[in-house]
This record gives sequence, structure tokens and C-alpha cells, in this order.
Amino acid sequence: AVVSTQSTGVCLGDGTKIVYTTSLTSHFPAFDLLQPSKRSLFCTTGSFPQEVILQFTHVLNLISLDIVSSYVKTLSLYRTVKDKPEKWEPMKTYMFEEDDANLQRNTLNLHAVTATHLKIVIAAGYGNFVALYNLDIKSKDVSSTL
Repeated sequence: AVVSTQSTGVCLGDGTKIVYTTSLTSHFPAFDLLQPSKRSLFCTTGSFPQEVILQFTHVLNLISLDIVSSYVKTLSLYRTVKDKPEKWEPMKTYMFEEDDANLQRNTLNLHAVTATHLKIVIAAGYGNFVALYNLDIKSKDVSSTL
């Protein structure tokens, strides 16, 4: 995941962590979402829903999420400003177009909502498994706007 501050991205070096995932596989770990490599991916282990929770080092204004995936049908986003990943507030649910020949590339407008954690829930896929290849979160540091 690349999270940019000052309208740039969130990356591994900025302290963003994956603190929870429903799928665990050593070949395609969720940790790969935090790698800048285009060759890494996170593959689910089947059944839905699937969840990934990102934790930021501090409160951010989330502007947009660019997501590269395959076989994702329904994806929902939740956020919290709590210190722990709890008391989730729903943001929006998205329906992605099916494309067997290409990767799904979607930019989701997050409307500068504040968050310390972001939960990504994949409720349905076009197949038994889905893959997330890259997350790029555009954000602004809340402390720089105070």
C-alpha cells in the first residue's frame, strides 16, 4: 500500500501496517500489499467476506484509494479514528466490473475522511478467489492542517 501524505501515497516506510487479515497464505501474504513492487499480490484463500485492516501511524485525511485487483465483485470500506481497530464507520460499497482479460483498476474517492485505520471488506468475487495487487492511498496529514 502506498499512502501519500500532502496528496502523495502511504508506503511501508511511513509505518503503515496490516494489523488483520482473514486470509493467511505464505505464498501470497497480505504484507505484499505494502510492497511497492508490481509483482507482489495478496491472494485470498476462498470464501467471503475477506478483510484487510490497515493501521496508519497517525490520523490522516484520506482523499482517494487506487486499487489494482482481479475478480473482485463487491468491496466495502470502513474507517475508524480510534487508537484500536474498533467502532467502525461504513464509508461506501463499490461494485467492480468483471474483466477476465485485464486487471481491475479503480480509483475510489474517499472525500478527505479522517482515519487511523481503514478496513477493506471484499464481500463477493467473480470467482472463488480474488487478488489485490496494489493499494495507493492519497492522503493529507491532519496535523499539517491544524
